[in-house]
This record gives sequence, structure tokens and C-alpha cells, in this order.
Amino acid sequence: MRVQECSTVGCTRQAAFTTRTKPAWCSECIDVILRTGGLEAVEPFPGPEKDRLTRCLTCGVQAHYRLTYTVERNRTRERTCRACFWKAWAADRRTEYWYEPRVYTREQVAQHLDANGWELLDTLAPVTEGHEPVLGKCRWCGKIQAARMSDFGWGCVCSRNTRSTHPTDKPAGKVRLADSGAEALDWWDHAANDERTLATVTVRATRAAHWRCPVCDLRFEKQIYLMAERPSCPACSARRSAEWSREYERLKTTPVADVPELLAAWTDDADPRGVMVAGGGQYRFRCPAGHHPRLAPLRFRNAGCPACRAAATRAQPKWLADVLPEIAAQWHPTRNGKYTPHNVPWDSQRKMWWRADCCGHEWQETVRARDKYQRLRCPRCRTILGALAWCDPGLAAEWSPANPVTAWHVRPYANTNFVPEWVCATNPDHVWQMSLPSRSAGAECPECRPTGKSRIELDHYAAANELLGDARSNALLREPAFTARKSWTVDVLVTTVSRRVVIEYDGAYWHRAEPKVLVDTSKSRDLLAAGYYVARLREDDLRALDIDHPRYREFRVYAAAPRPQEIIKLIRDWLRGQDGD
Repeated sequence: MRVQECSTVGCTRQAAFTTRTKPAWCSECIDVILRTGGLEAVEPFPGPEKDRLTRCLTCGVQAHYRLTYTVERNRTRERTCRACFWKAWAADRRTEYWYEPRVYTREQVAQHLDANGWELLDTLAPVTEGHEPVLGKCRWCGKIQAARMSDFGWGCVCSRNTRSTHPTDKPAGKVRLADSGAEALDWWDHAANDERTLATVTVRATRAAHWRCPVCDLRFEKQIYLMAERPSCPACSARRSAEWSREYERLKTTPVADVPELLAAWTDDADPRGVMVAGGGQYRFRCPAGHHPRLAPLRFRNAGCPACRAAATRAQPKWLADVLPEIAAQWHPTRNGKYTPHNVPWDSQRKMWWRADCCGHEWQETVRARDKYQRLRCPRCRTILGALAWCDPGLAAEWSPANPVTAWHVRPYANTNFVPEWVCATNPDHVWQMSLPSRSAGAECPECRPTGKSRIELDHYAAANELLGDARSNALLREPAFTARKSWTVDVLVTTVSRRVVIEYDGAYWHRAEPKVLVDTSKSRDLLAAGYYVARLREDDLRALDIDHPRYREFRVYAAAPRPQEIIKLIRDWLRGQDGD
């Protein structure tokens, strides 16, 4: 384990935590930082980014703060305690001439906090007028916070379930140039580049490659990511730029009256004979659809009517069932009339009826609001969208019932304020604790984990390397098309110019449990979605997975009579059959 020294000048003690580039301090120096911020610790140090219960040295209020928050406040010479801060802030508000007090009773304060997932601990002031701080405790994570009444309306940070990407965005990640369908593939210089580069390089690679212009036949070098975004030839670009410069100069002296398509759409009061096409200014036009946009003549000539372009976009809606299938699965079957997830856009502001499958709760909410803010799957049970149980049901099946929340309350890569407990699906006697990100990254039961690959798996890997060529063992794959997990480790990966083949050996003991079947199914579907060919070697009497895909095939193998050479030959014949050979 790496040992890091305290960042305080002159202190040689070991830091209480480790970082790569940011400062880290020892326990004694952390106490000094807290005292500088007007606090003292009430519980042991959990980490720089985790909440720690502290006591204010001025007012005595106990609340949770992160070390990083105290460090930020110390930089501005501001005390950390929010109870003291908001008391002073409320006193300033009462001195303003326009201030109109509105007194809230303790019952009203408690009701407001309860509606947003908080338990009222104390009002911290004789009279609460909305500006004074109150002390609340989150019902879900136990965090104690001093804040104004309005601040509690946002809920606790533990209930925030924001998206990292827009629902309709294309998934980002490593996409091979050969699989991208990019126009740059037509520019690839096969004579100057080696085949392996094309088979492995991604569309975001910064290295330079050789290209050949399909128009002027010029050969040149350019970075791959630039060509993948928008292929261009230096010679053709220079020629087009010169041509456009001449055309633009001509349009500066060409009146709108001399351009038939502009003159036919002209409805402005200005004389079209005195307005130049590229002269600047905005004028009124009429498009064939009857819209009257006001824009520059050159813009109207090149891009057309903006209202018509917007209408064309709206004519191709993205339906809820296609964009957000998890939310679509909660669509109420009888209370929404003619509307279905297949004819309602994912961002519709229409209020619809929903039904939770966990408790049968029914409620009304707009379609767009379902995927905003807390993104709750069920407002009564407080389950969330994008939870572990939805994204990775095989892993969720090993989530221990002893955990304080269910697998429907946590995201696959969430940093929880507790270390989750897991129950092995293969052997329920194996119970251990491990962080959620580690499990989602592929970590398995520590008691079941073998020290290395079995002899049977190694023999199949050797046969694949001999008969199929360029095989890798235990390859870690990350693809934007993966939905169950961000990455998968495969037993054998074979890469050729035309295809990528994954070979999985499913031992009867390790892959018989139902949660393992779910994991194997999710893994295979992710691989198929990413364009891989998948061959699963199912041992003994393991039942077939529920997958029907032209790039998927199962082969029966027996532990008592392994035939690695014969099995790999069958896989080779199957792949050749895919090519019609």
C-alpha cells in the first residue's frame, strides 16, 4: 500500500488518506483544519469526500460536513458552520426596509421537511420566518444539515440521481474506426497503412495515418480523429476556400433582385435592388410553407427557412419506448386512454398515469419530469431509475438483504456511505463486503475466485490461438454499446480484419446459479450489441441462454472429455459459414 506524507509544511507524519495530485493531511493536521473552520470532530475521519459529524465551537450545533468543504471555506476565511452563517444572514435580512416577516410554526416547518425526506431535529431560533436555519436529518442516509427551510426543498444529495449524458445522446466511448461507418473509411490508404492499424484504431485516435483523396487522388497524412469527424483533403480544401472567397466577393455586389429564388421569397419593405445578398442585415422572406422568417439573405439562400427545419425535426419524434424503456415499463395499462409509450415523445410535458411494479403505487406525472431531478422509479418506495437492479440484475441478485437499502436504491457505480454486503450466488455460505464500483467493474466472490485460469480454459485458448490466430486471454473490453456494465472481461478474444470473436467457457459449477445465468445473458447481449461474434462453450447439462442472434452460437462441451481442438474447429467452421464460404 502506498504511503503518503502529510502535506502540511514541516509535518512528517503519514497522511490519513492518499491522493494523486491534491493535498492530503494526517489526523492531527485535519483536526487543526477543523478548528480553523470553527469545528471539532464528533466521529472518526471517514475520508475527504465523505460527510463527518462535527460540532460547532461557537453555537454547539452538530452537523455533517466534508473535509473538502471546510478547506474551501477556510480559503475565504469563512466559518464552516451553516447554523451560524444563516443566523447572521437572517439578521441582515430583517434590517432591510422591504422585509415582511412571515412566521412559521414548528408543525409547518416539520411538515415541509417531511415532504422532502427530512426529519426536523431543531428550529435553532425562537421564531422561524423562513430565513433562519433549521436542523434536519435525512431519512435515508442520516445526514444532519443546518439550512434554511427553502434549502431543504431540494432534498438530500443522496436522493439526487442526475444523468451524466442526455437521454438521446449517442453513447461515448471507444469506437473502432473500422466499425464506425465513417466517411473517412473511403479515404483510408490501404497501401500506406498496415491492416492491424485499421482493425484496432479508434475514431478518437490522435495518431497520424495515411489517406488518399477520392476526388483528386492526393496522398497525405492527417490525424485520425480529425478525419473521422470530417474528412478533408488539403488540396481540395484550399481550392474550395479560394472558390468561396471569390463567390462571396461577387455576392457582396449582387442585389437580391438578381437572384430569382431570393426575389420570389422577398416580402420585406426594403427595395431588393438595393440590398446585397452578402451585405449583412436581416430582412423578411416568405417560404413555400407560409412562414415569414427574418434573416440575412445569404443565410436564407444557403439554409432555407428555420421554421421548416424545426418542423422537419419535430416530424421525427423520439418515442418514450425507444429512448427510456425503463420508464416506459411503468406506463399504466388502462388509465392513459389512446396514449402509449410508442406514440408519446420521451420529453412530452403531458401528464400521464404510472404504476410502480414494486408496490402497485399509482400516480400522475409528466413524461419529461420522470427523467429529471431525483429520477424516482417509485415515489412511495423511493426507488430510483437506473438502479443496480435494473442495469445488472445478475449482480443485484447477490445484493445482501442485510444492506440498509435494496438494489433498487443504488446506482451500479455509486459510492455508498456503507460498504455493501454480498451473498455468493454459487455458494450462499460465502458472504463478504466489497464496494459497489468494484463489483460493477467485475470483481467476484473472493472465496470462489480461482488463482488462475483452469487447464481446460487454457487449452481452449491455445487452440484458438493456433487455429484462429491473434487470440488474447482475459481481455478487458469497454464499448459504448455496453448497457449492463461499463466493461466486461472475456475468456478469449480473437481479432481479425473482418470480425472480433469472443469465446466464453461456462463451467457447470460456476454458471449454474440463476444470477450467473442473468450475468451470462447480459454479457452476451452487450457483446452482440457492440458487434462481437459470441461463442459460448456450455459445459455438461447447462441450459441454453435465451438469446437468438445470427452472431451468437452455443457449443456443448464436457468436463470429463474436453476436446479443445475439435471445438475450436467447429467455431472456425461456424464463422466461415457466416461469410458464406
